[in-house]
Amino acid sequence: MERWLPLFRHLLACPVANADAFSSFPASGDCPNSPPPAAALLRFLLSPAPTLPASAPDPTAAILFQTLPPFLQSQVLSFLASSAGLLDPHLLRALAARVLSAPPGCYGFWARRGARHLLDGLPEGEGVPGVASEEFVDGFHEPPPWLQEAAARARPVLPWLPVDCRMMMSSRTRGPFGRDGLDGIALETLGLAQDEDVEMQEAGCVLLPQAPPLADSIVQSALAVQKEILTVESVLVAQRVVKDLQDLCVESRDAAAVLSLVQPWEADDDTLRVLLSNLALPEDGVHHGGGPALVLCSVFLPQLLELQRPPSSVLLSAALDLCKRHPAAALEAVLFPLVLRKGGLNVPQCDVLTRIVKECMHPLHVAAFCHRLFSGEEQERKPVCMPQHYENVGTDLVWTEALFALFYSILSQDICLTPSTIGELISVIDELASEFSRSLKFGNFLLCLVSKCWHQCKNQRVLLERAAERTNTFLTKAILAKLRPAS
Repeated sequence: MERWLPLFRHLLACPVANADAFSSFPASGDCPNSPPPAAALLRFLLSPAPTLPASAPDPTAAILFQTLPPFLQSQVLSFLASSAGLLDPHLLRALAARVLSAPPGCYGFWARRGARHLLDGLPEGEGVPGVASEEFVDGFHEPPPWLQEAAARARPVLPWLPVDCRMMMSSRTRGPFGRDGLDGIALETLGLAQDEDVEMQEAGCVLLPQAPPLADSIVQSALAVQKEILTVESVLVAQRVVKDLQDLCVESRDAAAVLSLVQPWEADDDTLRVLLSNLALPEDGVHHGGGPALVLCSVFLPQLLELQRPPSSVLLSAALDLCKRHPAAALEAVLFPLVLRKGGLNVPQCDVLTRIVKECMHPLHVAAFCHRLFSGEEQERKPVCMPQHYENVGTDLVWTEALFALFYSILSQDICLTPSTIGELISVIDELASEFSRSLKFGNFLLCLVSKCWHQCKNQRVLLERAAERTNTFLTKAILAKLRPAS
């Protein structure tokens, strides 16, 4: 593995992972003359992962490619696609087939798109042994079987949308956790209207996985825990209440519904600290960060959404510790909803996010966050939060000085952003330069972008120069000097 590390590092830092980009690949002790050949890299990626025996009979056994981080998987596939003419098409097709035919969740969106691009560039052949070609070639753009079956027997809402009208009408008469088991108590507690499920989707938030309605006994126990959690007087009592809440979440098999009833975010800071440190929720059936994401979005996120001054050190320390242990959950349940806050980001919120990014996130997590935020599809930008907070989270960025300060801190850490992300940032700069003409935070962000990402920015120098000329701070001359190196 060690001899491939220089190549992987170059792939991570390379803005365009194609064969031409490797003409400048630096020689090193591990790679004295040139980067390892693409053919050897392909065979290496298809070899069994070291955690499994090489003779494992299971054809779906893990391969080394699966052990790479998601962003690196995408970069590797792009590199292989640019070198496809020199490689064995059967091996390329085998790698692409593994990605495209893997169960949902095994590979990210951009890895699957890279595999699709790699497969499209290969000549038509006999396919891969053991994998039906129609599974990932002919049927790749076809609707899933359940949707085709629904289309055959439903009276569609629209000609191109095979969803039954009756299904749509019935969904508007239920709250997300149902009426029958709650006898109206949960709906009153949650503040859910009849059209709440429609409003949730319009808010652009992830609808947490649905389950059958909670039993009456679970509802009564949850309401009892809600009262207890507001009257905790000591750490020992708080630990007992947290244990009761955890047992209730496990028993109900729907932790999201229980947390919405209990509303733990209403507790004081000391109790919230105990919750963040001790509440461990099951991850089965919960997506977008799992159990830790549910803890963060039900305990810590509500405090941040209304934050107007720095949070208490007790609460922030416990939250940072949880974010360090679960950075993916922090990304889904803290970064995304707070950055997409309808009221925009303020200074105290920016300070908290800056600490999370610097202290809890790997650079690849941050790069993936920026890429999904600016270049991903709408579904990829939907954050995780509780139903009571959907109204505070939107789908579009509200640009404030604090948000520019956050992205300045991200760029200052030498995060490798994709060309599409940088292109979107340049568009924002051009659009908002006049509005933030006297803002030092905007000027700092613009100067940092030009300094750190000049290779990707130089093709849009005219656009950046026009934006810089519309600013009026002591940083303006420094920005223009960076943009006009020859003059």
